[in-house]
Amino acid sequence: MLALAYGYTAYRLLPFSTMENSLRVVAITAVIACVLLGPLSQFIRIFYEDSPWSDAIAWIAYVTFGFFSMTLFFVIVRDLGLVVYDLASSALFSPAKIGELASERTSWIQAMNLSILGLTGGLTVYGYFKARGLVKINRVNVPIDDLPADLDGFTIAQISDLHVGPTIKEKFVTKVVDMVNSLNADMVAITGDLVDGSVPKLRKHVQPLADLRSRYGTFYVTGNHEYYSGALQWIGEARRLGMTVLLNDHQILEHNSARIAIGGVTDYTAGSFYPNHRSDPQKAFENSPEGVIRILLAHQPKSIFKAVEAGIHLQLSGHTHGGQFFPGNLFVPLQQPMVRGLHRYESAQVFISCGTGYWGPPLRVGTSSEIALITLVRRES
Repeated sequence: MLALAYGYTAYRLLPFSTMENSLRVVAITAVIACVLLGPLSQFIRIFYEDSPWSDAIAWIAYVTFGFFSMTLFFVIVRDLGLVVYDLASSALFSPAKIGELASERTSWIQAMNLSILGLTGGLTVYGYFKARGLVKINRVNVPIDDLPADLDGFTIAQISDLHVGPTIKEKFVTKVVDMVNSLNADMVAITGDLVDGSVPKLRKHVQPLADLRSRYGTFYVTGNHEYYSGALQWIGEARRLGMTVLLNDHQILEHNSARIAIGGVTDYTAGSFYPNHRSDPQKAFENSPEGVIRILLAHQPKSIFKAVEAGIHLQLSGHTHGGQFFPGNLFVPLQQPMVRGLHRYESAQVFISCGTGYWGPPLRVGTSSEIALITLVRRES
């Protein structure tokens, strides 16, 4: 599929028929190399994880994938437009007139090819600096009916989808930790997809997370990517870093004279990896005191469908990256009921982070990396 997508994009954009042979060979070789970089990167990560080439090849593979993804979308839109144009021309013009317009059509296509390459090239550069640049603080007030007065102003700093791995390293993680610590939150929530890689490979790069500071500590739940990277080992590593790992369970926090239940579930898909990790919001709040405010950490937004049955007040999620970059953002709503921001579902609310890091291509177009500072506020019923 990747070869077909890259090949079609190159075939529709580059004038292979009029190229000199040497230039044609270079162009074809470059496209083939781009196709092979992705599988090669995965192969090296699996079998030669410590190779110095592993991360370098991943960088190139991810950037080219992002570039080709956007380019392919614009090429398909352009080609569909040409189909409509050709059908309309056949219906409206004589064959002689269509022949007269042929050279004009060719000029249009060449101009559009240059425009597409310029646009996607610009978006790739913009998206790279957006993803690798400043992580913003997204301050969100969440009104909760009859919130106890002693919980009014309770704050949660949320990190989600950090994706420490081939392109996100210790320096980036340290910056995130410093930003979170500056917020002086009551607690820190890490809502999954912390890593892309094994514990031995990434231990050094996640170590700064041990320096996270808040009043009640750091609470962590697994995302789907932990299960691709050795979830059991990462759960142990999270505990070594001082995090409270919530695997379909909860903890009660005493805040001033009020209590709040912080629950967490394993990833929505975890049961397909380990049957005893099946995500279960009801189990997460078993034996939780009646009447306490219930906050659920759940990596995927669609956990809300079961979570609402557990009587939660607020679910904190990630997974979607807010769409991350175009055109992938167009398809996220097909997989998740909510993409970003604060939403209400029946009696509960859901906040979906746009993600603190990124996955795959180091690009963000139409969204920003964020640390969310959630503040609970009282709403009179």
